[in-house]
Amino acid sequence: MRHFTDSTGVRWTVFEVKRGETQARWSYLPAEFGEGWLCFESKFGKRRLTRVPKGWKEAADDELESLLRQAMKVGADRPRENEMRE
Repeated sequence: MRHFTDSTGVRWTVFEVKRGETQARWSYLPAEFGEGWLCFESKFGKRRLTRVPKGWKEAADDELESLLRQAMKVGADRPRENEMRE
């Protein structure tokens, strides 16, 4: 797991998700997620990047931001109710 702040000041948590033996749980996801993905989460939304890049844990923050721009948005990008009050 990693944390970084993008160039707009948004703090992101990044972690790898592996499907493994729980594949049925994610049967709603497209086939390209079969080998797992890199998940980016912030209070403004979540994104998924398939084909987890090697060395992402050691990547510089600007490299992580580049990967973030390639990731697919999950749901609507808006602050969660409890985080809007922070």
